[in-house]
Amino acid sequence: MSGRRVILAICILLLGGCQNWRLPATAGWVALDDGHYQLVDYWPGAPQQLMQQLSWQDETRQQQFLLTALLQAEGYLLVALSPLGHEMWRLQYQRGHQLTVSGMAPFNQPEFASRLLAEMQLALLPQPLLHSRLQALSLRQQDGQRQILRDDGSVLMTITQAGQLQPGKQIQLSSQTYQLQINTLQQDLL
Repeated sequence: MSGRRVILAICILLLGGCQNWRLPATAGWVALDDGHYQLVDYWPGAPQQLMQQLSWQDETRQQQFLLTALLQAEGYLLVALSPLGHEMWRLQYQRGHQLTVSGMAPFNQPEFASRLLAEMQLALLPQPLLHSRLQALSLRQQDGQRQILRDDGSVLMTITQAGQLQPGKQIQLSSQTYQLQINTLQQDLL
């Protein structure tokens, strides 16, 4: 084999490897800054339904809505309601990493909905389940506070009261660009 063919074969193999290295959204991978998180397509705890009040704020806007979350072994169903009780958007995530979204923008966009679900899971799921699902990110937890760290050790996101689903508890997610408060109003075990 000539030198040109060997170089060409190596280049093709390297390009093929780069294509395979990308983390596919179809397997539940969500980009978080320069890292990734793989969504959990099932609820690992007792089946339950939550009613939560969410307040999301960035530099230019603020939104408040009620969220009803059905958490089951088959997956997640999130439905957001306006303060007047009208459905604003709906997100369903099932086994096999099947995502269905509908409603108002930006929540009806799969990338935004996946990011929202990733942040919810990082706030609610048990710490041991999360570690193996982080790529180029790490998790540090101390005294009910979780930090999602970049590879360089800088903080991407801070979550206070992580894993607290009981009524009256408030979870807060903070990043450089936004803040999200989640207040659990009601929790019904199914």
